[in-house]
Amino acid sequence: MSPKEFPQDVRDKALVRQNLVCARCGTRLEPPVFPHYKKPAELGGDTSLQNCVILCKKCHLDYGHIGNWAKFVITQDYPHYAADGMPR
Repeated sequence: MSPKEFPQDVRDKALVRQNLVCARCGTRLEPPVFPHYKKPAELGGDTSLQNCVILCKKCHLDYGHIGNWAKFVITQDYPHYAADGMPR
């Protein structure tokens, strides 16, 4: 595991916390799922549960790694993930 990857237990807890839906689009998640930083590692984000959301493949590709990562710095970009960490 590289220093920028979320540990498996963090991924599992984030998935359960989100009731198995994508934090951004609300689609029911099926493997593979994609853990994503709320605050990007490039900006000092850590691999804690508080900084982890799980995205579907489409959201991860569309918004995660094509230069738009700044959109994900704030929680409001995740309509299916409340600021308090509980699913909406």
